[in-house]
Amino acid sequence: MRKILFFLFTLTALSLQGFSQPLSPAARISLLVCAPGDEIYSYWGHAAIRVIDPMTGMDTVFHYGAFDFGSSYLKFSWRFAKGETDYEIAKQRMGSFMREFYEEKRSVREYLLDFTPQEKQFLYDALVENYKPENRIYRYDQFFDNCATRLRVQIEKTVKGQIQYDKSGDERLSFRDLNDKYVAGNSWSGLGINLALGNPTDRITTFSEKMFLPDYLGNDMSKAIVTRDGHQMPLISGSSMIIQAPLPDNSFSFTSPAVVILFFFLVTAGLTVWERKKRKRFIWLDVTIFAAFGIAALILCFTTFISVMTWTKWNLNLIWAWPTHLLVAVLWFFPSLRPKLTWYMKLTSVVLILFLISMFFLPQSFHWLVVPICLMLLIRTGTISKAK
Repeated sequence: MRKILFFLFTLTALSLQGFSQPLSPAARISLLVCAPGDEIYSYWGHAAIRVIDPMTGMDTVFHYGAFDFGSSYLKFSWRFAKGETDYEIAKQRMGSFMREFYEEKRSVREYLLDFTPQEKQFLYDALVENYKPENRIYRYDQFFDNCATRLRVQIEKTVKGQIQYDKSGDERLSFRDLNDKYVAGNSWSGLGINLALGNPTDRITTFSEKMFLPDYLGNDMSKAIVTRDGHQMPLISGSSMIIQAPLPDNSFSFTSPAVVILFFFLVTAGLTVWERKKRKRFIWLDVTIFAAFGIAALILCFTTFISVMTWTKWNLNLIWAWPTHLLVAVLWFFPSLRPKLTWYMKLTSVVLILFLISMFFLPQSFHWLVVPICLMLLIRTGTISKAK
């Protein structure tokens, strides 16, 4: 008897995970758009599909945003930086899905999709099919294959591509422009992400490509028109705010990149003037600056040449960030080698000057803090005629 009960339980569990079920005429399907969070993987927000069927008690959420941290957050960050993050579609009860957003105080808006019964069944079947273990996992890409892009494709397939978007307010924005809207430029993670993004992110996006952002997905879907049997009707029949969270606190911080970098720039400038008056060289300052630049350059080399992410390639920040700066920091400890590095200082100065003059004409946008960062190094390399 126990074996029979175990078999029935297993069969039921498998049927819930791998097989679809008929939806009743009262079933509703909606798009959930969730506000950004404080963690790096939630900076751009989140999107999901909610399936409600009051006849069966179903209130299920499907979303392509589940992942496994593995053994540690550090390991996840390593794979994220390499572009080898595997995400998967998740299936949760609505209450379980919403708990995280309540706790993190992130707003959630629901858009009711005006589907026919056949379209509701088609989308639900597709999501259940995607949830099967053999279909569940996919290789995540921030701009081209994420939780929002996958839902856009599924929704467009559901209505057989008969969607007309309102493109009247479309803006000419690059992937970098869109990224900057959601990643705070005056945060350390925001600065790091901006520096890591290469030339491909400066390409102007198409209307559909902008919907990699959940906010754009919800807004564009809410104004879209669907053509059925020659008749046009809205794709979204209404929307409501499930969670109305307060706006994030972006108050002034003494530890922000702008404050810290500008402070060190002024300190570097002041110490350089002082050492000129004292007719001596602060070797420790040179070592610190060249080591910092060298480490930053190694990180950029990793994201540019080793990471498989296409949007970190051809990074022109490597014009000013050289890995060899780290070697110079080491050689600077040896007094006998310092005079032989004068040519390196002069070369670095020339390159920095040319970069600062031409950076506004190069085919890549740069974070404004790149200017004081480069000037900091230029002050040290440009004020030396002979390394002592």
